Amino acid sequence: MSGGPGTSRFLWQMLLGGIPLVFLLWVTGGALGDRVRELNTGEDVTVTAVSGCVEEGPPMSGRFPYCETGWRFDDGRTGQGRIDGERVAEGDRIFAGDGFAYRSKTSRVLSLVVVALVGLVLFGMLIGLGVLYRRLRGK
Repeated sequence: MSGGPGTSRFLWQMLLGGIPLVFLLWVTGGALGDRVRELNTGEDVTVTAVSGCVEEGPPMSGRFPYCETGWRFDDGRTGQGRIDGERVAEGDRIFAGDGFAYRSKTSRVLSLVVVALVGLVLFGMLIGLGVLYRRLRGK
């Protein structure tokens, strides 16, 4: 590397900056996989019981509204869990599977798209960092 000691230091900083990007890509890939699995295994179910709903907490408290519910699959199986978001009532149709439930399938698809876009941006940043590293290394 003929760019001097400053260039060498900058290259190390770029390499160290790439490590968190790789970690974030790994986390994003896991989140993407979870959403795809839920969309593949979930189905529309009927709410059979609502045991209680918690409204939003104070601003910035981190508490979001949710309801503890039970549901019945069309094949007769039952499930129960927590649905984040707006209130639900007995008889409502929700999107659920074994271990998860959401107000609608649309919200899961939207979440999948957002996570995929974040993953693409992170991947693009990693590629840009690699290109910059190669260009500086060649100088």
